[in-house]
Amino acid sequence: MKTRSDAEEFYGRLVQLLAPGAGVDDEPARISDSFLAALSGRGDRAGLPPLFDQAVDRLHDEFRALKTGPRSRWVDDLVRRLGRDDPDDPELLNALWRALFPEALHLDDDPERQIPKLRDRRRVTVRRVCPDPVADPSAELVFTSNVLLSPPESGLESTDPIVAGAAAAGSEPQRFWYDHPIPVGTPLESDEAVYGLKGLSNTLRFEKQRGTVPPEARLTVILSVSVTHSGLHEWAGPWLKSQLSRLDSEDLDGLDVYAVTEDVAESIVDLLTPWLPDRDDARGVREVFGVDGEYGRHYSVLKALPYLWSVFLDPGRKGTFKIDLDQVFPQDELTAETGQSAFEHFRTPLWGASAVDHEGNDVDLGMIAGALVNEKDIAAGLFTPDIPWPPDRPEGEDLIFFKQRPMAVSTRAELMTRYGAEGAPDGENTALHRIHVTGGTNGIRFDALRQHRPFTPTFVGRAEDQSYILSVLHPQGGSSALRYLHASGLVMRHDKEAFASGAVKAGKAGSYVGDLVRLFVFSRYADALPGGLEGIKSEVDPFTGCFITPIPATLAMLRLALHLRTAEAGTTEQRQQILDLAAVRLLPWLEDSSDSTPDILGAWRRERRAWDAFYDAVERLETALERRDSAAQDTRESFRRHFEAARITD
Repeated sequence: MKTRSDAEEFYGRLVQLLAPGAGVDDEPARISDSFLAALSGRGDRAGLPPLFDQAVDRLHDEFRALKTGPRSRWVDDLVRRLGRDDPDDPELLNALWRALFPEALHLDDDPERQIPKLRDRRRVTVRRVCPDPVADPSAELVFTSNVLLSPPESGLESTDPIVAGAAAAGSEPQRFWYDHPIPVGTPLESDEAVYGLKGLSNTLRFEKQRGTVPPEARLTVILSVSVTHSGLHEWAGPWLKSQLSRLDSEDLDGLDVYAVTEDVAESIVDLLTPWLPDRDDARGVREVFGVDGEYGRHYSVLKALPYLWSVFLDPGRKGTFKIDLDQVFPQDELTAETGQSAFEHFRTPLWGASAVDHEGNDVDLGMIAGALVNEKDIAAGLFTPDIPWPPDRPEGEDLIFFKQRPMAVSTRAELMTRYGAEGAPDGENTALHRIHVTGGTNGIRFDALRQHRPFTPTFVGRAEDQSYILSVLHPQGGSSALRYLHASGLVMRHDKEAFASGAVKAGKAGSYVGDLVRLFVFSRYADALPGGLEGIKSEVDPFTGCFITPIPATLAMLRLALHLRTAEAGTTEQRQQILDLAAVRLLPWLEDSSDSTPDILGAWRRERRAWDAFYDAVERLETALERRDSAAQDTRESFRRHFEAARITD
């Protein structure tokens, strides 16, 4: 009879804690149960799908590495407590988290006490306010957002040739996956792009009435347009333009909207290529400068494109600000509760200030980040956290990956801080820098962009917003570190559930699996960066850091297995969809060994070089334009023509 290994014994007892009862009775749950049994040495691996068969060995390897690593004492403690088989052990949960998910106990075992301690770690002392703060956001900022398009929903009947062309593209293999893309053919009332642009126009109208911008003010808005299928390229721009043309003229009043597709991005790289310091860098720049692919690709471009706009078309622009199109500025609540409108918040002299962090390091507050409130919660107040406080004792997969706690703690410590409140910075001499940011409601000044050159790698497919700062978290050569200024009171209202709940439900499988993939991507990426995995974690714990772990396979696969056993994960069909998508997206990470880390390191180095080449080329162009160089002026004119062709509003 086979003797069970230490790893099998450990997982056997852990599974008893995590999944003490029977799950639902269907094929996804049976596969999950077979995996958990094989993991514990109590079942046959012969019938396991490749995803779970590969996972057994990986989880055993991670346990053995954990036992000899920095957490060894906590692993030994957990093994002892599990061996006692005492579910009433008051320290069992904390023992579990210390060994496998220490972010739940970040800075303190009591989550309520974690909040002020984390806030103190994010506190900065201002040395010098920005000498050239934003004065007129309408004239000095370029607003951006991303649009994600997919083929029409099956069964949609339409005589529109654009919709028909997009439907034909759906017969191709899908190349890219997004959480909740907008299907071509979506009605106006459910279209996220329409909703967000109308909201931005209303924001501008409010600012004009308040007198914070001139009556003739207009907003420049650049949209990246990413598609799930290559065949959608030719239909993406025409669809958006056609959709917006159906609106009343006042709906988008004051907005100049430009749609940048992959084709437009390629044309821009062609314009820049002659100005690259080394023509061999052209391929690298083309790989990073685009809008299709994982989320990281378009996210970085949405920071870089407005900078190009400022160089070629309007030197008066000082920065860029990104919104998500399912969010709007709740101007009435903003002015009532903070005394400032959205655009007045942009005027803070702290955006661009120089400061010192809690460890005495110089930081550049060249980025800015606001916060969110859910539409259903705003009646309770603008500063109602969009993340509810979790229970003290979670269940199921939340036991092993209790991200709700660090997310809730971080939201309250960072996003919800009100300057001047008891225990908070005063917002003048002291402030907060942010690690936890959201995909919208953040911006960067162009002087900071030129100096620090942050980017999100193209292999990052989720939490691209939180990944952006990782590339410059530990600056080399003793320079100041780029950080986000917490803009206290700059809050956007999240309305997705209110107008497009169907899209949210349809995207749940992709969102869930993307969260699992994020564990592998963030962990490998952090390990490749200056500072290494533990050094990066020390800066970005608890929430961003909870996805950076020495045991990504353990956390991802136990979460998946436990998820598939529960009715809360949806119907059998919905759980099968999760299982099928997980097989596609997770298996490559499980098949790779730790030797893949140099590949991540190599990719990061290539992309670092490509972005440096991009910014070097733009600086060369900028210098040439100042000299009135004819070739540079021709490039500027070509850039202008490309953007005029990309314009989708009259």
